[in-house]
Amino acid sequence: MPYLYLDSHRIYYEEGGRGPTLILLHHATGCTRDWKGHIAAFRQAGYHTVVYDRLGFGRSDPLEKWTPTYHHRDVAELLALMDALHLERAGLVGHSDGATIALLAAAAAPERIAAVVAEAPHMWYDDRNVNDAFELFTTTIARSERFWKAMRRDHGPHAEQVLRRWHNTWMDPAMRQWDERPQLAKIRCPVLVLHGRADFFFPVDHSSQIADAITGATFHLFEDAGHIPHQETPAEFRRLVLSFLAATYPAIHTSPAGEAPAG
Repeated sequence: MPYLYLDSHRIYYEEGGRGPTLILLHHATGCTRDWKGHIAAFRQAGYHTVVYDRLGFGRSDPLEKWTPTYHHRDVAELLALMDALHLERAGLVGHSDGATIALLAAAAAPERIAAVVAEAPHMWYDDRNVNDAFELFTTTIARSERFWKAMRRDHGPHAEQVLRRWHNTWMDPAMRQWDERPQLAKIRCPVLVLHGRADFFFPVDHSSQIADAITGATFHLFEDAGHIPHQETPAEFRRLVLSFLAATYPAIHTSPAGEAPAG
């Protein structure tokens, strides 16, 4: 299995394909498997595609605790991973926490981020429904055997730790002060913001406000999806993403004898 070490921590990653680099970022209890079904399609479309388990997830080393500023730690990890893989520039496709990380990375290192697809992002603590959403999640979804089967498959013996860390961080009173909206004005790359109408974690206008705050950003609403459009409506998701990338961060198609740069 491919691993790299960042500050003595082992990070699991996969890469393949030729062309401009596209990095896929998973959600708050996810891992590289979240993007199954899309990885091959992005590579076939002409992108050098990278997926990785962030520290504390999947096959990467465990992480006991988060703080309310954990997204910034994850941005630093993303940029360090790009350095380790010798990637000067990349497009980012992120879901939920992964979308937040992608947007913050674009604000922090605009010269390194070519384009962002932000699916179900969140950039501030939205008290309209965070508590209700977490209560619904913990009393229904998190009690199903299907959910725990997937968690144990993805995170092994650390499955309970992953869920507990995520829940405890968002329930921390300090999290109510979390607000990254000032960062949105710093983003210069093309951005596509995606949201599902039935998303129970964050309301539709959370994402539409994010799009409005980014110069030139595009917003799309999936009428028949909830929090995870890339799994609920995969064909529509892929069509939208590839169309956006073709216009803003086009693939470089090469003959078998040639190879496009990965960075």
